[in-house]
Amino acid sequence: MTECQKSILLCSQDPLLTKGLYGPLRDSGYQVETSEHTAEAVKCVLDRLYLAVILDSRDVGLNAAEAATIIKDLHPEVFVIIIGGYVSGGDFSLVKSPEDVDQLVDFINTLSVLKREKQA
Repeated sequence: MTECQKSILLCSQDPLLTKGLYGPLRDSGYQVETSEHTAEAVKCVLDRLYLAVILDSRDVGLNAAEAATIIKDLHPEVFVIIIGGYVSGGDFSLVKSPEDVDQLVDFINTLSVLKREKQA
């Protein structure tokens, strides 16, 4: 499995969300990087390829939908997941809230399998 298939970028200003997702994703074998701002997440995507980018939908500067659109334009193969709030349109997944962290990790595992099968 290539490095990008195990790399996740988690972008949130909520330390509880970051802490709640970081450990379970890492324990599932993913390399997890974090950023606090969506503009920083876009910069990270310019420098590195990820399996998925998880964005918190809080609007601080560049909003999550705008960042997701930019990320998908840069790398259409990257899965973008937006947590919380409501975002219309776009080529990304929406998750209401990470109440069940295991469910989100299972979702990302499914994305990883789909990506491997697509590349095979």
